[in-house]
Amino acid sequence: MKAILIGTATALAMLAPQANAEDAQGYWTGSIANSVRVVVQFNKPADGRWEATLSVPAQNLVTKVDDVVVTPDQVGFTLPRLRASYKAAWNDQTKSWNGTWIQGSSAPLSLTRTTLDASKPKRPQEEEIAAGAASYSSSEVAFDNAAAGVRLAGTLTVPRGKGPFPAVVLVQGSGAINRDGDAFGHKTLLVLADHLSRQGIAVLRYDKRGVGKSTGKLRDATLPDLAADAEAAVRFLRSRPEVDSRHIGVVGHSEGGLVAPLIAARDPKLGFIVMLAGPGVGGGRGLVEQLALTSKARGVPERLVERDRLLHQALFAAMIAEPTVEGANARASQILQEAERKGELPAGAAKSLIERFGTPWFHGLLSHDPGPVLKTVRQPVLALNGERDLQVPAAMHLPAIRHALQDNPRAAVQELPGLNHLFQTAKTGALGEYAQIEETFAPAALETISAWIKTALD
Repeated sequence: MKAILIGTATALAMLAPQANAEDAQGYWTGSIANSVRVVVQFNKPADGRWEATLSVPAQNLVTKVDDVVVTPDQVGFTLPRLRASYKAAWNDQTKSWNGTWIQGSSAPLSLTRTTLDASKPKRPQEEEIAAGAASYSSSEVAFDNAAAGVRLAGTLTVPRGKGPFPAVVLVQGSGAINRDGDAFGHKTLLVLADHLSRQGIAVLRYDKRGVGKSTGKLRDATLPDLAADAEAAVRFLRSRPEVDSRHIGVVGHSEGGLVAPLIAARDPKLGFIVMLAGPGVGGGRGLVEQLALTSKARGVPERLVERDRLLHQALFAAMIAEPTVEGANARASQILQEAERKGELPAGAAKSLIERFGTPWFHGLLSHDPGPVLKTVRQPVLALNGERDLQVPAAMHLPAIRHALQDNPRAAVQELPGLNHLFQTAKTGALGEYAQIEETFAPAALETISAWIKTALD
């Protein structure tokens, strides 16, 4: 799952700069506090007003900035929704804009000129897919979750040759993720689908409701709603003549690893499931650990990590205890406003956090315990976590998954060394690494998944 409630810390990293009147036109890049890389494009349209677009690859963020000020020796801009600003002065010696990013606290940010091509990260696996001849067919498809009135758009890849073929539905992690799994500058589901279809497995991947070409509203969707969308995808595969309806599975990443067991538990005809970094403990407990680990990875002092841990434990427990979203939000507001008063959160953070996470989806996620669901799954199950996953840490989640699946003789639970939450080969597992790593999906993980699926088909 994407980091939850990191709005105060991760959002600090979400910002960028501006440049100079004569020389500002074009692309500039730098890192906030030498940590989070940003790219800014400055443009001066015909009306003479400077504009700028900021992108933060590590956070999958692209946004216009406001109040752009450009003079021959100074630049500045604001991002009001994040209560952030940037000001810099030109350094002719280093040929860079040297300035300060301010958002509650301040951090240095220097920008040097780059190009559009240079600003694009290298993605060898994705480039190989784009350049190579596919050994499978690919087609645009659409199917309905009729009960919800949602039409989902996706891509179906089918191996060439004589079918019918085994097939899988790919289910994304949390957030507005499309069929390719676009996140942090990577297309994780595209790479996974390509690998599986080259191994003789048909793959259906789709835009989440309210994303890309799919209809509906993602903000209003709960975990059961997303599971119903995935079930519609399974039904669609069963209707296809090129698919072997006896051998259909669901492969879910992160939040998708919660969806897959929900489907398997109520659909005995489903062939198998694969949980990629799927949680094994309740949402509230898992999120507390996630926030603590990701804060440590950003270099937050231990005393502040522990202070925030206590805040998050109290916050999530209070929200879980409330049976309604409205009640949970009211309790959360009280706790967060008190944290603001004590100086534990920046001014205004309580309101922005409630706006972002005061949803039925978040309330349901906090309350959901995957253990009882997993205990009812009788199909083959593969559960994989990366050793360096800081969002769904293996040390916490895999033992819980093993325990829940102990009576399922066809379950396999495995920790993959050196991999992060996206199943990339990583040094630390920090979120800031995701976009910097060229590898989209570790080949060893791809091979583990496809090899296991083949055994599950026997």
